[in-house]
This record gives sequence, C-alpha cells and structure tokens, in this order.
Amino acid sequence: MVLALKVLGALGGFLFSVWVARNLGDAALGRAELFILWVTVGATLLRGGWEGAVVKAFGAWTSHGMAERIRSAFRRWTGVMVGIGLVAGLVGSQLFGPDHGLGPSSCIGWGIGAWVIIGWLAECLRGTGHVSTYALFQPGWWMLLAGILIAFGVDDPAVALVMSAVGMAMVALVAAGWWFRHRFRTGPLSETEPVVEMGRLALPIWIGSVLHLILSWADTAMLSAWLTETDVAHYRAAFRLAALLTFTQFAVNALGAPTFGALHAAGDVEGLRRTVHRIGWLNTAVALPGLLFLLALGPWLLSFWGPAFASADAVTALGILAAAQALNALSGPVMYLLNMTGGERAGLLILALSAAVQVVLGVVLVPDHGLIGAALSAALGMAVWNGVGLFWVRRVHGFWMVSLANGWWRRS
Repeated sequence: MVLALKVLGALGGFLFSVWVARNLGDAALGRAELFILWVTVGATLLRGGWEGAVVKAFGAWTSHGMAERIRSAFRRWTGVMVGIGLVAGLVGSQLFGPDHGLGPSSCIGWGIGAWVIIGWLAECLRGTGHVSTYALFQPGWWMLLAGILIAFGVDDPAVALVMSAVGMAMVALVAAGWWFRHRFRTGPLSETEPVVEMGRLALPIWIGSVLHLILSWADTAMLSAWLTETDVAHYRAAFRLAALLTFTQFAVNALGAPTFGALHAAGDVEGLRRTVHRIGWLNTAVALPGLLFLLALGPWLLSFWGPAFASADAVTALGILAAAQALNALSGPVMYLLNMTGGERAGLLILALSAAVQVVLGVVLVPDHGLIGAALSAALGMAVWNGVGLFWVRRVHGFWMVSLANGWWRRS
C-alpha cells in the first residue's frame, strides 16, 4: 500500500512538471522548482527537528499503550506548529512582498507555513504506525493538486502550489485532529512512562535534516545562481527521472526503520542481516533494470517535457544522476540503519562530509560545466555518503549492505 501511494505521488510530481513545461514554458517550470526548493528549506528549518523527534516519542508511547499521553502531546505540540506556520505566512507575505523584491513570490511564506504543518502531521501519524496515511503527505501529491489548479486556470505555478499546500494543511489538520482525538481516547495501559527528551532528540535530527537539504538541493541552488531558470528546469527533469530508481526506498525507510531498531535492541545481528538482505534484493530488482532503461531511453523520456529538455547536456546529466541513484539503491537505507542502531553521530559526520564534498565540487564545476557539473557534484556527494556509510556498517555490524556483495540471489 505504501509503495503504491509512493508511485502515485511520484506520478503526480511528473504530471505537474510536464504540464507546467508544456503549457507555461521551460522558465516557468524552473521558477516552480526553485519555489519548491525554498518552501522545502524554510519548512525544514522552522520545524527544528521536532517532526523527527515525535516519531520516536510517539513510537515509544504507543508501544507502552499511553494513549492519553499521545493525545495531549499531539494537541499541545500541534498548536505550536500551527502558530509557527501562521507566523511564517504573515512574516513571509511582508518580507517577500512586491515592494521588497527579496524572494521568488510574495506568497512563499504561506507555502512554508503550510508545509511546517503538513510535515509535522505526517510524522505524528508515522510515529503511531499510520504509515499509509503518512505516504499521502509526500510532495508529489502537493504538486499534483497544484497541476489540477493550473489546468483550471491558475496561471502562476507559485500561486497554485501555495493554494494546494494551504488546502492540504487545512484538510490534514482537521483529519489528523479527529483521528488522534478518537484513536487515543483511552487511558494509559502502562504505569512506566519511557523517558523521551524531545529537545535532545530534535537537535541532531534537525542538523541531519539540514545536511539532507544540502545534499538534495545544493546542485539546483547553484544552477540558479550561475545559470538560468530554463537550465534549472532541464536539470530537474533529469533529476526526477533518475530519482525513480530509488522510489522503493520510501516504503523501505518508512517500514524498515522500526524493524532495524527492534532487532538491534534485541541483539539479533543475524536477523538484522537477513532484513537488510531482503531489502537489498528489492532494491536491486528495481535499480539495475531501471538504470538500463534510463540509459537506453533517456532522450526520449526527457522529450516528454519538450524538445529542449533532451539536449546533450541534459542527457549526460541524466546518465550521471541515474548511475548515482542506482548506487544509492544498491547500498540500501544505510543512513536509516545507522540512525536506528546507535550510529546517529557517525551518520551526522558522514552526511556533513558528503555535503561538504558536494558544495565544494558544485562551486568548482557548475560555473564552467553547467548541468553536467551539477550532476557530477551531486553524484560524488552521494557516492561519499553511501561509500563511507557502507564501510561503517561493515565495521560495526559485520556485513555488507550492498546486495550484490551480500549474495542477493540466495534465499535467506
């Protein structure tokens, strides 16, 4: 179910970008992609890592049957997040207004505020095991709704994205509020409350989220600094196609992370290895055929956005990004494994190293090599993240996560 929702959500993102490019032009798609970038960055920074900490908190309280504790915490913390979202909208509408010229759109604050709320509610649901609903909060569904608004006459992609985000936030707030109020209305079933220090949990999660933002968006941000919005659009189309190779990771990360933690807590190293083995089989079965498909049909696929998207540089960038994403898929959810088995500090150091490599390479390569330079910086940053993570897991747990090195064709 989760995987099906992920696929449908990814399709929504594709439909949005193709529709914008074909009907509003390449530059309009570039502006929309940059708008998504700033909304994602702003919302992540403002949530402060609490959306990640709540997963662990609610997971612990759910396992102890502490329904009333979850209900009261959800009500209190959601009120804070809604307040942050409203302040972001009001301040953003003033700071990025038409008289200031400091941002891509005067309505970006409301997009950021809406995604503060959406991201928070999604992780609350995930923490209580409602993973299928959590999958409905991915950005692809946001973009699909925005595309529908454009089809009905909204001619500014930024406005459509904000309208879509605000609508999603309002519906999610009402629905999640109802669900938590009715699902967790019984008293606690355990007298022992697990100690969960939200502040201490949130800070490293927030730092990790910022590093992930750098790894995910630094290439696009640098393209916008040195090239045009049209170049950004062409690059993001190639990036979206390459990212298809890791769509199974979403379901794996959502469902596998609690399993990693439970097996590690039980000291079941062999069970952990078998779980990773199965994940490796799934990722390999998708990534290798997908890589060959993208390498063979890349120009044809890029042409769906328009003839200019299938330029030589865009096709080369697609090949580089596809190879990097295939490595990412074959390596498995290495960072999730580290974070769920006591390797949070190592994970942060690995992400910091990878982000530094990507930023330095981007500064060096993007001005002279454009799309290809951005793809190389992203690919090498990804290679550092996965390579160092694989060696660390091997050192700590004694097995390789790469499916091909771990005998993925053997049953376990």
